[in-house]
Amino acid sequence: MEYKKIPFAAGIQVLNRFNASDEAKALINDEMSVTNSIQTLSEHELNFDLIQFLAHALPVRECIWWASLCLHKRHDDWNASQLQCISLAKQWVQAPSEELRRKAELFATRLQLNCGPSWLAQAVFWNGAGSIVTPDLPVVLPDPNLYAKAAAGAVNHAAALPVWDNSALYYQYALDTALKIAQGYNPEE
Repeated sequence: MEYKKIPFAAGIQVLNRFNASDEAKALINDEMSVTNSIQTLSEHELNFDLIQFLAHALPVRECIWWASLCLHKRHDDWNASQLQCISLAKQWVQAPSEELRRKAELFATRLQLNCGPSWLAQAVFWNGAGSIVTPDLPVVLPDPNLYAKAAAGAVNHAAALPVWDNSALYYQYALDTALKIAQGYNPEE
């Protein structure tokens, strides 16, 4: 399968971008393609690793769009501030701006990074387009993979909390949606 939006040929290139579990590291070898790596992680139900893999494989805007769609799947479980985080992330993907990036920082701080939507807002703030310190200080750019860590955290957090019985379906939706985005499609809610 061809993934237009994933700029890596081998799965190990993606796996090396995050702290994978020992089980995932044992399964993914230097010879495996991205497609085979995704399939292997999925077959072994290593959902936490799979979500991190997908987040680190996708480019910034695609990753944040994907995470937004995943979190939107639980829209009935979020309060108004949490829904605003998701809406803001979608707005940023469609029209990235420093104003929206800084607004995302405020939401993440207000929600104290204790829910999926707050981690999504943090992903927007850490997207790499601006400094991660206050504007009056010299520019400090985030680690290039920090947005992906936050996006993966958002998706994985929302899979479990608030507690529900649909984690397996949620993870399948997350995988299917990521693969559509990776192929160049633009799925909607």
